[in-house]
Amino acid sequence: MLEVKHLKTLLALEQCGTLNAAAERLFLSQSALSHQMRELEGRLGTRLFERKTSPVRFTPQGQQLLALAHEVIPRIREVEQRLLNHDDHVNHLRIGIECHACFQWLVPAMEQYKTRFPGVSVDLNVDNLFDGVTELQQQRLELLFTDDEVKQPGLTYSHIGDFSLVLALSPNHPLASKAFIEANDIEGECLLTYPVSTDKLDVFRLFLQPAGVRPKEVKAVSNSSVMLQMVSAGMGVAAVPDWLIRDLDRHQLLVSRPLGPAGIAKSLSAAYLPGSSQPADSFLPIVKQTFAEMQTQCGADAGARDASGVV
Repeated sequence: MLEVKHLKTLLALEQCGTLNAAAERLFLSQSALSHQMRELEGRLGTRLFERKTSPVRFTPQGQQLLALAHEVIPRIREVEQRLLNHDDHVNHLRIGIECHACFQWLVPAMEQYKTRFPGVSVDLNVDNLFDGVTELQQQRLELLFTDDEVKQPGLTYSHIGDFSLVLALSPNHPLASKAFIEANDIEGECLLTYPVSTDKLDVFRLFLQPAGVRPKEVKAVSNSSVMLQMVSAGMGVAAVPDWLIRDLDRHQLLVSRPLGPAGIAKSLSAAYLPGSSQPADSFLPIVKQTFAEMQTQCGADAGARDASGVV
């Protein structure tokens, strides 16, 4: 009656917040995922979550199954990994991220690492996007990339680089004429966000909530590329890391503005358990170099635009 795929779906719903985003995560159509869950609810004779809330809200029965999923799925992955790595000489590097926008610099770093270390199995885990510390402590990850350092015994953080959180706007948006964005400016806007609860989003925690401001509408978008295309089309605004928008800004498809007069500065780090993984030790220098090169290139592009008079 209850299958592993159902538990994975519940975890995806919890992490993504919407059926559409969860379906994308699981490589299913929304209708197929909805049918799967309705069929399960029919078998169990109870509703597992409320579909009209964003993010979805689990019923008490759904929360029971969700707790089971949190217990069972990690154990399944652990056994699978152990079976796959039955040869003790097989090296592996399991990477977790707590940042939807990290793929822009992380994927090139992984490709470079695989070229230099072809004997290492590299796995990018996006299933527990905002519970990475637990995954790390339970040794289901060797590395966790995060912009929110949580001090825990035994954890070490290595600084990767710095960035700013900015507001991405269409060049034709009225707010594009401002030097910086104030919290009240977003009150009448449709804010495009990643599909996670607002208490985990920096734009709410660090900018809007302290000012007591809520956007007119919050719309979850699971893919960074789609989100920025929607911003360019004037369908909303989005708070994103500066590295994500600079390339589009170079082509004058988008503009970015600081959040507040001083902006919001952030720091990106890699968390790991010291001495736990030789592959992790060899991967970090590549990541730092890739991130630095990306930032340098973005800075060069910005300088070229300034010199040519393009803003």
